[in-house]
Amino acid sequence: MAAFTNRDNRLPRRANTTKKQTEIKCAQLNLQHSKTATHNLTQLILHNSIDVAFVQETYIGLNNVAGFPKSFRIFAHGNGRKRSAIIVNNNKIDAIAIRQVSDEEGRSQTRTLP
Repeated sequence: MAAFTNRDNRLPRRANTTKKQTEIKCAQLNLQHSKTATHNLTQLILHNSIDVAFVQETYIGLNNVAGFPKSFRIFAHGNGRKRSAIIVNNNKIDAIAIRQVSDEEGRSQTRTLP
């Protein structure tokens, strides 16, 4: 039994293209509602170029996620206290919150497209 090679006319030739891989840096942390931990996470995100952070037990101010710079995009859901959030720090990442599949506990699905 003969093995097929790319020199064999029966196989399609592959185009000589290289696809650039996109790397997304992520972090996950439970902040335990701490303002200091929120500040430390902000520094970690900025100094290590973290693109997306998944955060539980966020620091809350006026029933909203607080303590992060305005340049961060924050995805949190619910009418009361926000229990979790997804923080996006990369403007090249398009992200949307799908509210139809999330609940008050913050279990939500977010799609990111590099």
